[in-house]
Amino acid sequence: MKTKPTRKNAVWSAFFYLLLFGIPFSGFSQCPTVTNSSPPPICDASGFTFNDLNAYATDGGNGIVWYDTPSGGSPFNPNQLVQEGIYYADDNTGTCGVRPTLTIDFTVNASGQNLDQIYCSNENATVQTYIDDVLQGSIPPSGSVEIYYDLALTSLANPTDLIPVGASNFYVVFVDSGSCKSQLELAQLGVFSSPTDPTPADPQAFCSDTNPTVGDLDPGTTNPNHSWYANVDGNGDPILPALSALTPLVDGNTYYVQINDAFCESNAIAVEVNIDIPVDPGTPGNLEYCNDSLPAADFDLFDELGGTPDTTGTWTGPLTTTNGHNGTVNISSLTTPDTYTFTYTVPSLGVCPDGVATVTITVYETLSSGTPSALNPASYCVADLPPAFDLFSLLDNEDPNGLWTQGTTSSDPAVTSPIDLTAFTPGTYNFTYTQNLAPNPCPEESTTVQVIVLQDPHAGNAINAVFCENDLMANSPYDLFDALDNTQDNNSGTWTDASNTVISNPIDITGFNLAGSPYLFNYTIDNGTCTDTEQISITIEDAPESGTPVASFPDYCEGSAPSSFDLFDLL
Repeated sequence: MKTKPTRKNAVWSAFFYLLLFGIPFSGFSQCPTVTNSSPPPICDASGFTFNDLNAYATDGGNGIVWYDTPSGGSPFNPNQLVQEGIYYADDNTGTCGVRPTLTIDFTVNASGQNLDQIYCSNENATVQTYIDDVLQGSIPPSGSVEIYYDLALTSLANPTDLIPVGASNFYVVFVDSGSCKSQLELAQLGVFSSPTDPTPADPQAFCSDTNPTVGDLDPGTTNPNHSWYANVDGNGDPILPALSALTPLVDGNTYYVQINDAFCESNAIAVEVNIDIPVDPGTPGNLEYCNDSLPAADFDLFDELGGTPDTTGTWTGPLTTTNGHNGTVNISSLTTPDTYTFTYTVPSLGVCPDGVATVTITVYETLSSGTPSALNPASYCVADLPPAFDLFSLLDNEDPNGLWTQGTTSSDPAVTSPIDLTAFTPGTYNFTYTQNLAPNPCPEESTTVQVIVLQDPHAGNAINAVFCENDLMANSPYDLFDALDNTQDNNSGTWTDASNTVISNPIDITGFNLAGSPYLFNYTIDNGTCTDTEQISITIEDAPESGTPVASFPDYCEGSAPSSFDLFDLL
């Protein structure tokens, strides 16, 4: 119980004081008086107000008001809590002049600490938790602490009470070993809602061939503000630092995921990691055969796999196999050119996928490049070279889709058919058609054909002859080669007349006349493949006539001759 002087006692003390000193009652001042400016420390200071402070002063009749300054200032509210310190008494007018002082001391001093605290809802903090976390260091030796829900200190909190979610005011009183109490101190406690705990799958399994990392773990939440940790402490709180998403996972390790919001974190949830080792089906194998040289004997597909395949697998494919994982098979029936795939499957272990490897057998058709046809070789004069010559016309019984090259081997420059020959010059050209080119395993087969380009023959250029009728006798017989410019390849060709009748050279032209002119002749040269013809002409013109003198000539005297005389009159 607080020890407080009552108002009645204070009045009697003042009365006897005045009586002893012989001061007339009628002269008593209206200002309050303080009988003891330094009273003993107050044992029970909890809830001590300025109204309680009046017990240390005597009302002069105009009330008691307390200040913290010797003059001026603002008075304290009577219900305001008193802290240790020096106070000044005055009356309701505030004009008492010199204010008497009163020094207040408490047996149990204030903590002098910030007693506020924040918790998260998943910490399930109790009043005792708060005492342990914040107040323990301020409790007097061998003393205790009282925590109230109300300012009137009537509702004492139980240490096991949970601190409610949200903001709460608590009122703290420290008690020493002698049961003396401090003035109450306000403590503001906040409990924030923690994020909902993540719910990851546990355990989580991975396959080692994916090189799993922390980033591959399922956190069990869509909240992006989560982190993974390698360990937690004794309170279940993660031990920093958080793990990088690139941290490799370790088989058998436990990892902890926690959601981190602005103020609170979720509980750290454990996830065990199991990393399985994948099965080994080996590496793929490839076989190639020609359809006319398939192996007749059985063989094991397992021997065609690379690496070190497990022996726990089974074979599937276009043909039935025997001997379990060995995959014994006979492929002599696969004569149709195609790709045949046999699959070896090893059942998985844990979350790793089944192991799959294949043996691919490619069967090629043995193709023919054909044989030269009756049209081989093809011969053309330069003037007759075609712009789109079909090279296949020079082959018989070839298979399609082979390779044409200009030359005698498959490594010569590739060409296409039809081919444009118009730019070729005289000469013999080889063209080779090849089948079973690499990577075809069948033997390469080639057939070479030829195109012969011949020089065009030249029959010369015409120098046409012209004769007068009276000159025919003198120029007969006439050499027709005189009507050419001598650029012809040779003079061994054939002359024909206008009726295409072969004639001999030279020719008799004495019978030619003006009426039959011009006379046409063709000179043709033939090199066995190509011909060239040049036409010449012989033109007969009328012979010139000078006329005969008239029978008599006119005579003229000098001085009487005409000024203009036509001489044709004399013929």
